[in-house]
Amino acid sequence: MRLPAVLMLIPAVCLAQQAPAPHISFDSLHHDFGKISADSKVSHRFRVTNTGQASLNITRLNPSCGCTSTVVGKWTLAPQESTEIEVIFNPAGYRGPARKSVQVVSDDPASPTTLTFEADVVREIMPSTDSVFFQDLVRKSPRKASVKLVSGTDKPVKLIDVKAPAAPWLKADLRQEGKDAWVDITLDGKDIPPGRQVGADAVFIRTANPKVPSITITVQWEMRPLFVASPMRVAWSEPAGNELRSTVTLTQVDGDPFQIIAAKTTNPALLKVEGIGTIAAPRQEFQVVLSKEARPGLYTEKVLLDLDNGGDKEQVELRVAASLR
Repeated sequence: MRLPAVLMLIPAVCLAQQAPAPHISFDSLHHDFGKISADSKVSHRFRVTNTGQASLNITRLNPSCGCTSTVVGKWTLAPQESTEIEVIFNPAGYRGPARKSVQVVSDDPASPTTLTFEADVVREIMPSTDSVFFQDLVRKSPRKASVKLVSGTDKPVKLIDVKAPAAPWLKADLRQEGKDAWVDITLDGKDIPPGRQVGADAVFIRTANPKVPSITITVQWEMRPLFVASPMRVAWSEPAGNELRSTVTLTQVDGDPFQIIAAKTTNPALLKVEGIGTIAAPRQEFQVVLSKEARPGLYTEKVLLDLDNGGDKEQVELRVAASLR
């Protein structure tokens, strides 16, 4: 009698299911380094054992970031054989809690396995921020910000001095608070040169700690516009050969009187400013004129206005564009 094909396959399926297979096991899948210094690498060895019935091949280790490297004792393990996978963590650039992982790929049918570790990265001195931002600055009103320097050890933070040599509009004072210290930064807008609207400066802090001899704080700032032009940009799309004029109104946002003391253009042969008033007022009106001698083509120019804002010198830039056909 001929047996059904299904019944003939049963022994082969059972044999496949019972074939010896490797199995990867670890003494632990997670390690906590606790508090560590940002200046020193740390490592931990995970013990790995082949608890299966066939040879185990570890084929690849995939760290979650470049801060982690690995060393394997043996890549191939016989049944019941053990080795170690060493995980090295470089905490440079980290601060506070860090959690990373390493994926272990092998020929275990259940592969991959993920090993994890965590650490609380502390520095000898930890600033509350590396950057200070001042936005909507007004030249007549100074702004202040404070940076706290926290001790990551039992030693108090001792500061020697603080300087911003390239930024005379920045001043900084030091004060102690227990083991920690503060740097109080003041930006005085009236000392910023006319025409400068944005900037990024460095504050250098010297400490008494030989492991952290200096700390740099970046100060970024942006002035609040004191003047608003309407239109904000002069643009023409016209046939060539005609004189083009556009009226521009410049307003002081605080309502203070000012005067336009000079007007320059990037193309004085073709572009000029007319109608500048001689009396200080909160609102000034003038005309931007493009000569009829301008030939067909695209023009991208600027008008630079020097202003006297109640004794303070300011500069406003007005963009001009023309497409002549």
